[in-house]
Amino acid sequence: MPRIKAITTGSTPSFLDVILNFAEGDKSSSLESQDTWLGQLKAKRGGRLVFYGDDTWLKLFPSTFARADGTSSFFVSDFTEVDFNVTRNVPAALDQNDWTGMILHYLGLDHIGHKSGPTSPHMIPKQAEMDDIVRRIYRGLESKSHLQSTLLVLCGDHGMNDAGNHGGSAEGETSPALVFISPKLRSISQGVECPTAPLSGGLGFYTKIDQSDVAPTLAGLLGVPVPRNNLGVFIPDLLRFWTQGDSVRLLKQNAGQVLGVVKETFPTLSFGDGPQSEAQSEACADITSDGNSKGQQRNEQIEQAALHTFLSQAQTIMSNTASNYSIGKLYAGTAIAALVALWTFFRSFPVLMQKPTFGVWFLLVTLIYGVTMFASSYVEEEHQYWYSVASTWLGWLAMK
Repeated sequence: MPRIKAITTGSTPSFLDVILNFAEGDKSSSLESQDTWLGQLKAKRGGRLVFYGDDTWLKLFPSTFARADGTSSFFVSDFTEVDFNVTRNVPAALDQNDWTGMILHYLGLDHIGHKSGPTSPHMIPKQAEMDDIVRRIYRGLESKSHLQSTLLVLCGDHGMNDAGNHGGSAEGETSPALVFISPKLRSISQGVECPTAPLSGGLGFYTKIDQSDVAPTLAGLLGVPVPRNNLGVFIPDLLRFWTQGDSVRLLKQNAGQVLGVVKETFPTLSFGDGPQSEAQSEACADITSDGNSKGQQRNEQIEQAALHTFLSQAQTIMSNTASNYSIGKLYAGTAIAALVALWTFFRSFPVLMQKPTFGVWFLLVTLIYGVTMFASSYVEEEHQYWYSVASTWLGWLAMK
């Protein structure tokens, strides 16, 4: 859920957003009341959205999609049907022209990673399957008249580490791919040579962006307002669709919207302090006043760079704020929880030992269950743990 929130609202998810992955009965787990490019696109005249894939989207946006077919993401052992249920809808959807936006959320690669890691023998065939889906969709964009202006965005919401898990801060977990695909992109790019080795070490093959940058970029390309709480920055490479002047105006709108969010959080914060060029100072003045040009003829390239500097600064400050936790309080909470657990253990130990077999079994199950909560894969497969516990206990009773 936090990653979908970043992609659709442009805001920076906090640690507590992880809880909303499981709070399905809580209305706070829905993003429908928040400003997103999905909502803006639907509100646009003739806006109609369709969805196929991970049903997390249907829980986050319960009445957003005119047509949908969701698939549960918690059966991690399923590598095939979970994707077939998405792909079978694609040909008919491409033939229809009754939608303005379509989201496809495939799960097979994620499931393979959780079960057997990125080097699994299932991984390459699944990647080839995904390549074929992208090829089929792109051919549809080229051949169908009603799809000539369609943009295909191919992205992962997360990566994985060497064990196939995610949720941590390792580079493999936080470096998913992002590709913008459309026949119209030929007007601004002849393509980029695929590097065989990272350009900057690790997974730095191409330009790196923040996940929240997807939201303002899609809003600009789709011609809808940037989400209100967005902290993302328009991806520079795609500004080439516009003239230099229009690019600056687009960035000013992005900067003005981000500035509003920053001012609500830090009313006294100033971005105009410190050494900077005259053009940067004037650009900053435009943003922090009414956003209108004063009429001076400036170098638009420098002004564009100044706006990007401001946006990057604001994004860094707000991202740090979202993860600025009190470590002391976290340690204190952990210590209190540990003390409560120990107190409960010593208080219940005499009672449990009245029936030693049951007591040892109960303590063992509780201990192992606690350990599994430290791995996202085990959390997603919690039902498998309880299946094993129940089967083992029933087998023990049968042997007695």
